[in-house]
Amino acid sequence: MKFAELIKIGKREVLPKANQQVAKRALFSFVLGVFLALTPQHEAAAAKKGDEAVAVVNGQNITAGALQREIQGITARVEAQGKKLSEAEQNSLKEATLEKLVKLELLGQESKKANIVAGKADIDKEIDGFRKGFPDSKAFTKALSDAGVTEAELRKQIGKNIAIQKFIDSRFKSKAQVSEQEAKAFYNGNQDKFSQPELAHARHILIASKATESKEERERKRAKLVQIKKQIKGGADFAELAKQSSDCPSKERGGDLGFFPKGQMVKPFEQAVFKLNPGEVSDVVETEFGFHLIRLEEKRAAKTVSFDDAKANIVAYLTQEKVTAGIEAFLAEVKSKATIKILNPQAKK
Repeated sequence: MKFAELIKIGKREVLPKANQQVAKRALFSFVLGVFLALTPQHEAAAAKKGDEAVAVVNGQNITAGALQREIQGITARVEAQGKKLSEAEQNSLKEATLEKLVKLELLGQESKKANIVAGKADIDKEIDGFRKGFPDSKAFTKALSDAGVTEAELRKQIGKNIAIQKFIDSRFKSKAQVSEQEAKAFYNGNQDKFSQPELAHARHILIASKATESKEERERKRAKLVQIKKQIKGGADFAELAKQSSDCPSKERGGDLGFFPKGQMVKPFEQAVFKLNPGEVSDVVETEFGFHLIRLEEKRAAKTVSFDDAKANIVAYLTQEKVTAGIEAFLAEVKSKATIKILNPQAKK
């Protein structure tokens, strides 16, 4: 696993939509972690016991607790994608995360030197975004309390984070220009990235069943779907029947599974879907999950995305690459002049 892609300064992570709630909470954890990481020693006195400094950057402490909270936030994002870190990966993550916090501190100091500050509206917008990651304001307040941070303190740190981003935008992003020639060269040299396989957009109704159930019980469930299909033939709405009868979480969306390519669904389901024409409903399909009725909404043929359609994304990607390269070069210079002490050898193991 390339941890640089998760923690590199200036990069944005992309998570599946199904994990957005987890991502918001993980991001909130990140902000709390950085808050404590960038808090001067006298202000960090209220931090939980054991928050000794693991590094000092130009007199500014980075604490062990902050390092651990940041690692937990990144780990949550990794696990949200169905992955688990090995011991070796955890050690690599710890070393890379400490390096990231050092870089953030240096960027924070540089943004302060440049007199860059965040406006109240920007901070309010970030706070509102974090609130949405929790069921209600009570849960949000409890999370702050559990972390030993007040909302005023959080707002202060968010302001620092925004100032860093503004510094990056003004110092690096404004200078990162991508020409048409560069974009075309990337497109021509990475054709595999622009190949889109055949896609199907389908809905389904699942009646869950296990192989261990009796033959009679399984036949009863199959018969239930046969009756549902008769209702559909009679004019009943597939989505409404999915909401009423399906055992799949997709029932909340009327059984909508969105677009997917071959190889993503279990074989019997996939074979049935790609044989259908748009608007058709399958016969009862049996899989390891139970019995399904499937309606094909739309089918998209395999194609190669054109340069014109891909151009905006290519430019955004190459721009970000240039920004990241600029930041890394700048930080290398700043680090060479900074006083940085790693106080806890364990943080590097």
